[in-house]
This record gives sequence, C-alpha cells and structure tokens, in this order.
Amino acid sequence: MFSDLFSQEFSKTINTANIFGFPLIWNKKLKKLQFSRKYYSRTKLVQKLIYFHTFALIVETTRYKFTPNSPYFNLLLVDSYALVGMSVGTYVFSTQAEGIGRNWNSMFLYVTKFNEQFWNYPVSTAISALNRNLFKIIRPTNFMLTFLPIAMWSQIFLVPHHPIHLPNLFSNYRILFYIAHLIYTPAILYEFFFVTFFIKLMVQTFTAFILFILPVLREELALTRGPRYTGKFKCSPALGASPENLVLVYRSLQLLMKDLSILCGRYLPILNTLFAQLSISSGYVLIVEGRKTDDSMKMVLLVCVPFTVLVWAGFLVCVGKIQASSKECLTSWKVGAARWEAKEEKKYMAKFRKSCKPIYFGFEGFIVVTQKTVLKFMQGVVRGLFRALLALKKK
Repeated sequence: MFSDLFSQEFSKTINTANIFGFPLIWNKKLKKLQFSRKYYSRTKLVQKLIYFHTFALIVETTRYKFTPNSPYFNLLLVDSYALVGMSVGTYVFSTQAEGIGRNWNSMFLYVTKFNEQFWNYPVSTAISALNRNLFKIIRPTNFMLTFLPIAMWSQIFLVPHHPIHLPNLFSNYRILFYIAHLIYTPAILYEFFFVTFFIKLMVQTFTAFILFILPVLREELALTRGPRYTGKFKCSPALGASPENLVLVYRSLQLLMKDLSILCGRYLPILNTLFAQLSISSGYVLIVEGRKTDDSMKMVLLVCVPFTVLVWAGFLVCVGKIQASSKECLTSWKVGAARWEAKEEKKYMAKFRKSCKPIYFGFEGFIVVTQKTVLKFMQGVVRGLFRALLALKKK
C-alpha cells in the first residue's frame, strides 16, 4: 500500500461506497480489493437507473430542441452532457469491476514491495513526502465531492417544476406528479452518491499513484539529476546502484500503466469530448441565458462545472507529466551512460533503452495524453464558447 494513512483513508471511503453499491470491498487483513457479487448486483441496478435517467433526459432535451423559443433547451443540454459523462464513467465499473480491482491491487502490491526494498531506509523521506502531498489534494477534493451531490439534489426542492426533473412529465396529473417525486427524489440521491464515491475512489487511487510514479521517474530513475542523497524524494542508494534495479522498476511502472490504458484508455476520447461540451454549454447558459436561469441553477453550474473541469484538467496535466518524465528518463540513460563503469552494464542499459517506449496513458492509435493534451482541451473549450457566442450574434 502507498502508506498506512492512505490505507485508512481509502478503506473508510470504500466502506461507505459499498453502501451505495460499489462492487469492490476492502480486505483489511490482506490489504487488497476483492470483488463482491452482493454489491455488484447493486452496481448493475444503479447503472440501469443512470441509463434510464440519461435516456429520459435526452428525449426531453430533444423535445425542447424542436419547441420554438424554448427557454429550457440549453440547460437541458448541459445536464444531458453531464449524465452521459456519468454513464460512460460508471460503465467501466459495471462491466470491468474485476479488472479494475486487479489493476489497483497490482498497484498496491507493487508499491508495497517497492517500499520494502527502497523506502525502508533510515533517512528516507519518501513516505512523509507522499502523505503530505497526497492529503493536500484528496482532503479538499473529498470535501467538495461531499457537497456536490447534495447541491445538485437540492434542485428538486428549489425548482420542483423545472423540466430537468423527470416527474414534470406528469405535471398535468397532480397525483401522478407527487407519486413520481416520491420515487424520483430518493432514487436520484442514491444515484448521485454512487457516482460521487466512484469519483472519490478514482481521485484517491490515481492521485496516490501519480504522486508515487512522478518522483520515482524524476528523482530516482533519471541519471542526469544530482546525487540521490540531495533529492527531496529520498530512496535507498541501491535503486541506482545497478542497471538491474532501474530496469525492473521502469518495466514494472510501464506494465502497470499499460494495463490501466487497456482497461480505461478507450473511454478517454469520449470523456474528453463530453467534458469540453459540458464546459461550452454551461458557459453559454451562464453568459447568454443567465437572467432567465434560476439562481440556484446558476450556483450549481458555477460550482459543479468548474470543479469537474478543473479535476479533469489536473488529471490530464499529471498524466502528461508522467509521459514527459519517462521520455527524460530514457534520454538520461543515453546521456548519462558514462556512469556505468563496466562495459557489460553499458551494453545492457543501451539495449534495454532501445527496447523501451515512454510510459503513457491513453488509447493507442487514437489519443495519448501528453503535456499538450490539456492545452488542446482548454483551447477547444475557449474556441467552442466563442463560436457559440458569435453564432448567436449573427442571428
């Protein structure tokens, strides 16, 4: 595991997530994730609820699209993008829960072995540095993610007759309207918390892994850095003492990221597009239709959408840094080859370097996350919003 503190925080989160149908449970003795068929049945049920909610809202959005001078279409479009994103994101766990559990267990097991071999060192500050940086990120993120589902759910009470809520399909039938709300209100709260804890666990796991892999690539595996004992991320000198250790660590990290790309990489282009469209549509609603939109709706858009985009952009930045750092690492093995005194070691490292590719996350053939990816994402959001505003001006 990354650290004892992380293990405690992660186990608390996953135990609460199980209440809302998360399909993986945490075994404290073995310190690993296990697949639960009991909770998986709940996962499939919640996933069907999300699909139904998404489909119904898309139908409602399409209906208002062809309604002349409709004041609700653009806001319904924003919610449709958000729900489609929720459907795609949670689809991974509803279909590949065991694969995700296996991948995360591989991460936890490898970090544990790495800890025993290279962090179990008298003057090492690796664990304390990891904990400090990790909790600076996940604690405020957890706070925001606890607030967001309640803020979104509260719209049912603040604007109950808005077409964004499905019971309004029965607005002409008072009894049916109230019966629909009695079913809809708790179901949507359950759905929102399921998605929220799914995101919390993703944020915690990926943040910990990124904070582990980046310093290792930059401070330990790269040969062009200064002496290891002066680095902020101190590991045992044994890591850089022989090519075999460098080779084993690099290849292990590469395999972990490759496995993650196989499981989740195919959804990256879809989510990237959906988050961009969500940003553009919500920006359009706030700028153009701000006066028509209810204040509570505007507050949710002002808080939820920027936070979601910020988390996504931060993820792209960090994964892009992994790719860049691994390229620097491979280059350093060529430039710093003189560090190896024996000819056999130089030859071994040269052959291994030529066989290596940079560590990356993505969907091979379609998208690989680099440091330019987040710039293209933000550029696309700004361009899309300006085009929407210019199109409105021409009308």
